[in-house]
Amino acid sequence: MSPIDNPVFSETYYEILARDLGEEKAAWARLPYEERMKELEWYHANFNTPDDLSLWPAELDGGADRA
Repeated sequence: MSPIDNPVFSETYYEILARDLGEEKAAWARLPYEERMKELEWYHANFNTPDDLSLWPAELDGGADRA
């Protein structure tokens, strides 16, 4: 995995996120890339959100993945 997919930030970065955006968002940012993607896929599969993980915005591909 490249550093772009899983960048390494200092603890100060996460402290600033927690202060400015909240602990929940800082905890999300701390998760490894693979875990974040697994969680997004779970939401996508369980909450009928077809556009959330689409490779193209809805206005460019008709609005839904055709799985």
